Amino acid sequence: MGGRTVKYLLPLMLLTGCASTVTKEIPVEVKVPVSVPCVKNKPVEVTALREQYTKERWASLTTDQRQALIVSQGLDRKAFGDKAMVVVAGCPE
Repeated sequence: MGGRTVKYLLPLMLLTGCASTVTKEIPVEVKVPVSVPCVKNKPVEVTALREQYTKERWASLTTDQRQALIVSQGLDRKAFGDKAMVVVAGCPE
C-alpha cells in the first residue's frame, strides 16, 4: 500500500510545483547620470569692436550704425557665453 501512495502523490507533487504565482513585470524608468566628455571644439570668442574698427572708421559711422553694431556684438557675446557654458559642462573642474 505504501507504493501506491507514492505512485499517486508523485504526479500530484509535480503538478503543484508548476502552479506558481505569475507576476506581471512593469517597466520602471530610472534616470542615471552619464558623464559627457570635455568638448575640444571650443566656440570662437567675439572680436571687440575696437579691434574691428579704427578710430577714424568708428568716427565716420552714424549714431544709429554704432548702436546697431553694439547691440549686435552684445547678442554675439551672449551666444558665445551660452555656447561656452555648454562646452565646459562636461569638463572636469
